[in-house]
This record gives sequence, C-alpha cells and structure tokens, in this order.
Amino acid sequence: MFLIDANVISALAPSKRQRHGSLIEWLDEASPQLFLSVISAAEVKSGIVKAEREGATTKARQLREWWESVEHLYAQKLLPFDLRCAHAAGQILDDARAHQPGFGDIAIAATAQVHGLIVLTRNLRHFEPLGARVLDPFKALPKL
Repeated sequence: MFLIDANVISALAPSKRQRHGSLIEWLDEASPQLFLSVISAAEVKSGIVKAEREGATTKARQLREWWESVEHLYAQKLLPFDLRCAHAAGQILDDARAHQPGFGDIAIAATAQVHGLIVLTRNLRHFEPLGARVLDPFKALPKL
C-alpha cells in the first residue's frame, strides 16, 4: 500500500493530466491501495491559494474544483497527522538532523512509517535520509 506525496497526486491536476497518462492509469487501477496525508492536502491548498493571490483565478478555480473531487474520493483514506505520527516524526527528525529536512517531508515519512506504507514521490532525495520506504512512480510504476 502507498502514501501519495503531493507532487504525485498533482499529476492528476487538470493542467497536467495529459503528460502523465500511464501514471494516471496506474493510480486509477491502484486506487484501493492508495492513501493521502493531510500534509499533502495542506501543500495542495497552499498552491491553490498562491494561484489566487497571483491573480490566476481560472487556474485557482480549476485546481480548487479538482482538489475537492480528490478529497471526496479519498475521504476515507485521508490519513491524519496524529500523536503516533508525531512521535515517529520526532524520532525521524533527530535521526535525519544532519540533512535538515522540511517538516512536511518528516510528517509524511512518519505517517507512512506508522501505517506501513510506501511513499510515492518524485523527491526521493528528500525521503531516503528519513528512512522512509519510497518509490518514484514517474520513473517506474510499482507492481500491484
């Protein structure tokens, strides 16, 4: 089972769908095995707010509508950053202190660890020092 990082779920965004056909097909097929983190939800929301702030209202509207549908589809599979994840994040933060990881990556790695998931991300170099099991689905689609 897999935890989808924001940079992977973003491949489903309206402006990017055509570029990632095989990944989108795989995500559809793998849907029962996929989870999202509330941290990724915050990262996507930040991108929507940025588009609004910069005056890209059409893009912001399209992204907001798309994200609302993603949240609806994953409503039961949107994992919280709870106390167990916080404890795991504290350990990961100390273990990876030399790499100065961002909190979002630590939180996603901790969530994946607590739930026994593999992180799907383009940013392998961000997650490997955190001890997370990671795969880049843009390079090779995982076997189901």
